[in-house]
Amino acid sequence: MRFLSAALLAALCFPAAAITNVEEKRAVDEKPGWHSKAEVGFDAESGNNEKRKWRVGLNTSWQNETDRFFAWGNRAYGTSNGARTDDDTFVHARFVHNHMASWSQEGFAQFERDPFAALLHRMLIGAGVRHQQSFAQESRWFQGVGVFHEQLQERAEGTEYSNQLTRLNLYSHLQWRLNPSMIQTTIYVQPSVDDVDDVRALWQLAITLPVASQTDLKWQWQSRWDTQPPEGTEYHNHQTHLTLAFRF
Repeated sequence: MRFLSAALLAALCFPAAAITNVEEKRAVDEKPGWHSKAEVGFDAESGNNEKRKWRVGLNTSWQNETDRFFAWGNRAYGTSNGARTDDDTFVHARFVHNHMASWSQEGFAQFERDPFAALLHRMLIGAGVRHQQSFAQESRWFQGVGVFHEQLQERAEGTEYSNQLTRLNLYSHLQWRLNPSMIQTTIYVQPSVDDVDDVRALWQLAITLPVASQTDLKWQWQSRWDTQPPEGTEYHNHQTHLTLAFRF
């Protein structure tokens, strides 16, 4: 199934190296075998300012009765009045092994780059365990705990900085079918093992409502916190999206 999405409303950007909500990309009801989805987006503005932004994404997965692999990547490039303003790269890959109906183990790796947000690169590798509980038709509750090691290289005011950290990864995700809508909420907490005062957190709430047989309307709110944010940025920020998705 292919999806074409058009973002109608977005507010407040989030900093680079922020928490990534994996649950958005994790499909739990697909049949065995390979499944993929490609997305292409283009934003344009003319008049007082000439702005262009391209976005390309690929999401692919494979699974059988006990194992699952899924990965996705995004590439964005933008200009404003002829000057480059965006050059982002993001790739994430994850392997999941199901020990039994409700318990699984997973390992993952990630790379991201956003030089216009001072992030030259971020690489991480980690692993964890995950528990799944079903309590109604198409309604599930997931809890996970893991650990990952990350390496960051940033540039601020012409100076490059490198850092390596080990973080815990604690999360809970609830998806609840309330016909005809689907409600999903996710909470992540990622404290640093090396510095107890360094904590990142994410809360996300999304409601998807079908408006036609092949059309969905999705509203999403998310809040992010970082007790040690990059210089010049706030320790918290908020973002909302209204998206219309067409399936064909």
